[in-house]
Amino acid sequence: MTRVCAVLLLTLLLTPAWGQELKVGFVNLQRAISLSERGKSARVQFQASVKDKQDALRKEQQAIEKEQRDLQKQGVLMKESERAKAQLRFQRRVRDYERDKRDMQEELALREREITDGILKDLQKIIAELGKTGKFTMILERSQLLYTDKGTDVTDDVIKLYNERFKKTADKDR
Repeated sequence: MTRVCAVLLLTLLLTPAWGQELKVGFVNLQRAISLSERGKSARVQFQASVKDKQDALRKEQQAIEKEQRDLQKQGVLMKESERAKAQLRFQRRVRDYERDKRDMQEELALREREITDGILKDLQKIIAELGKTGKFTMILERSQLLYTDKGTDVTDDVIKLYNERFKKTADKDR
């Protein structure tokens, strides 16, 4: 509610003098990020990285489960001191696995944020350029608004410009 009020207040304050047109555009940044060529490419690379890390964790989890079954079977045949040492080793392995799992999740979340922030930074430049060339008074993020006219959504234009710009930089890098 406060954001809607802030947008309305901002609109009133930025309204040009009588007779001049107020032109407001809207962009869906999440859609622009996910549908842009760079966003799609980054998502594929990110998902491959996630799969590799999950596979490694899955293998470790299976090894832990096997060790637990072996310990349960052989534990009754072991001396008390051997069983205590084996259980201690097992507990350490489980603790290390849990730590690795948590570290992986944090690392992936950080990597995803870095990718998104990089694309978002470039998108903001494109949006500013589109705002100037399209003579918009302002361009707002669509997800923050309750209703907008479809005709004022510039997301497709932003994606098109971004893809053109990304293709040029990708071609230069080759």
